[in-house]
Amino acid sequence: MPRACLSLLSALLLLSVPLARPVLAQEAAPAAAPPMRVIIEVPNDAAGRAFMQEQVVPKLAPGVAGTSPAAPAAAPAPTPVPAPASSSASPMADLGADMSGMVADDLSFIRNKTGALISAVPTLPEELGHLGEKLAHNGGPVRPIPLLAAFALFSLGGFAARKAAFWSARGHLSKLLELPGDTPQQRLRILGIRVAFSLYILGASVLGSLGAFLLFPWPPVFREMVLIMLGAFVVHGLALAFGRVVMAPAARHEYFRVLPLSRRLAEFWFAWWMGLVDAFAIGGAALGLLRIVGLPELQREVLGSIWLGGLAVAIIVMIWQRQRIPDEKPVSRIAAVLLTVGIIVAWLLATAHARALFWTLMVAMVLPMLMRLAILSVRHVVRIEEIDREANGSVIAWAVVVERAIRALFIIGGALVLAHAWHVDIGDIAMGESLFTRVVRAAIRVLTVLLVADLAWRLTRALIDGRLDGPPSDVHDDTPEGRRRQRLRTLLPILRNFVLVILITVTLLMVLDAIGIQIGPLLAGAGVVGIAVGFGAQTLVKDIISGVFYLLDDAFRVGEYIQTKSHKGTVESFSIRSVKLRHHRGPITTVPFGELGAVQNLSRDWVIDKVTIGVPYDTDLDLAKKIIKQIGRELMEDPEFGPNIIEPLKMQGVEQMGDFAIQLRLKMMTKPGEQFMIRRRAYALIKKRFEENGIRFAMPTVSVSGGPGEASAAAARQVYEMTKARPDAAEAAPG
Repeated sequence: MPRACLSLLSALLLLSVPLARPVLAQEAAPAAAPPMRVIIEVPNDAAGRAFMQEQVVPKLAPGVAGTSPAAPAAAPAPTPVPAPASSSASPMADLGADMSGMVADDLSFIRNKTGALISAVPTLPEELGHLGEKLAHNGGPVRPIPLLAAFALFSLGGFAARKAAFWSARGHLSKLLELPGDTPQQRLRILGIRVAFSLYILGASVLGSLGAFLLFPWPPVFREMVLIMLGAFVVHGLALAFGRVVMAPAARHEYFRVLPLSRRLAEFWFAWWMGLVDAFAIGGAALGLLRIVGLPELQREVLGSIWLGGLAVAIIVMIWQRQRIPDEKPVSRIAAVLLTVGIIVAWLLATAHARALFWTLMVAMVLPMLMRLAILSVRHVVRIEEIDREANGSVIAWAVVVERAIRALFIIGGALVLAHAWHVDIGDIAMGESLFTRVVRAAIRVLTVLLVADLAWRLTRALIDGRLDGPPSDVHDDTPEGRRRQRLRTLLPILRNFVLVILITVTLLMVLDAIGIQIGPLLAGAGVVGIAVGFGAQTLVKDIISGVFYLLDDAFRVGEYIQTKSHKGTVESFSIRSVKLRHHRGPITTVPFGELGAVQNLSRDWVIDKVTIGVPYDTDLDLAKKIIKQIGRELMEDPEFGPNIIEPLKMQGVEQMGDFAIQLRLKMMTKPGEQFMIRRRAYALIKKRFEENGIRFAMPTVSVSGGPGEASAAAARQVYEMTKARPDAAEAAPG
């Protein structure tokens, strides 16, 4: 696909010459200005009729006035009222009539222009024979040797400056060849350096040629001729720089090329590219010189048509030679045939100076290929298939932005070319213009607005996603950078949604304005509706405003565990009016901001976890304290639990003297949300160490007096009630 596109790039550059430069084509005569219709009202009495007869009728054209100024005064005949249009008339019928008229005018112009070119062919040899006389008459006596010497010095100046520029940058060039190109950033850096280096070489060549040009006192005619040759030299330099950057036939590494081409294809396309551009530059310069020496314009157009025909034949030969390159996949035969036919038709239209049809065909042929080439180039430089999408999502987003920007640029450029070719003024509506012109103007405006809006949205997403790129930050990261990233991950998604709403609203208004609908009344009506909605949707307004203040107060962030008066869970995401909370058992709850009330954030800074255990009255408390302290040190040294412990587990002392046990209070400080796992591990270690040191946990005992049956039943009931209360308390704790 990119190989076929390159041929159309050449076709666009070369076949657009007769309609883009005045030296190749005579500008079509400007269309006659539409008549101005002025409506005035005068009283239908003697004074009004006298005013019309004396002031208005004498200034009208004889055929329009309907009466001569010298005619005797008479009462004006009543203006006939036109009959109403038939029901079959429609805007589509008017549009078809406008297009038919434009096509008919173009065909008539093509016939006349073709006849004039054919009639000018026999006079061409005679006009060419008089060129020497015309040159001597316009620029004085011609001295060939000084002229050739000056031109040689002019060329040598550019060549010497080019070599000097290469010599001065040889060190940087050798470093450039050794740069790695493993990542998109490295490849983009190499591309930027190569573009800057090519422009540096080109600028040095142009300055060297200009310096040599300024050394001689050129006659006016020869000065203009040398400037034309300098223009051809600049075109050659630009084409050379473009080919070396985009195709890079002699590149040491494959990633030096912008287009995905093999070395053989790069050499093929570079050779043809430079040959066609040089032929274009030389031919254009020759026609410019013929204009200066005085060759009539009609004869120049004949030579230009012959020259363009040669270029068209060369492009067709290039397309079919591409089919026979060994070991390379050929271009589709259907595509090659269509390209051939399109180039021939484009040459015929250019020769006949059918501006509108020529540019329409060129845009239809070249625009899809240009967009395809741009997409292939961006993807070849970025290499999306080799990128880790999770770690480098912003790179992919920026690649999409570049693709969309290039696509929008090409489409808008093509639309502007078509508008200019069909004489459509995009800026203002002119009086008396056709329905076709209005439809085209509206379509171009709408297309431009939509493309710019799409590009703005892609750019916004790339900027926001670039800040969110990378793995999620730890909720318990209390460093300034960690807090900043958590806040960005909370606020930026809301900002992205807010920008999307604004962008859609503005785009819709601009589209309505582009198709001719007055948006002033819509804006006024929207203000009134907004006031009514504000009174009727107070809950919605309350939710939105409450959410704004919650975020400004930094009450919670994504990933934090919060608890309100009726809801609790981990914050998963936000919208404009609500927050999603994931309960620790799985369910997710969407809570409007207005219903949150006071928020208790359980994920900030630290948390103190207090544990109570019961031991018998005969327990050695000092031994128990040492054991618990040792367990705290073990947990701190544990690689799994230690990083989440701020202060180790320790025994505060006796909390309470119960009926059957001494209640010991234990305390530790951990990171929020980590206390549950650490507590479970601490329970297991306490049980194990107490058993090893002969410390038992207190068990409820009951002393019963009386008959054996009643005592057993009472003891069993009391133990059952106490053991039932413990699981209920354990289920109430989260985690």
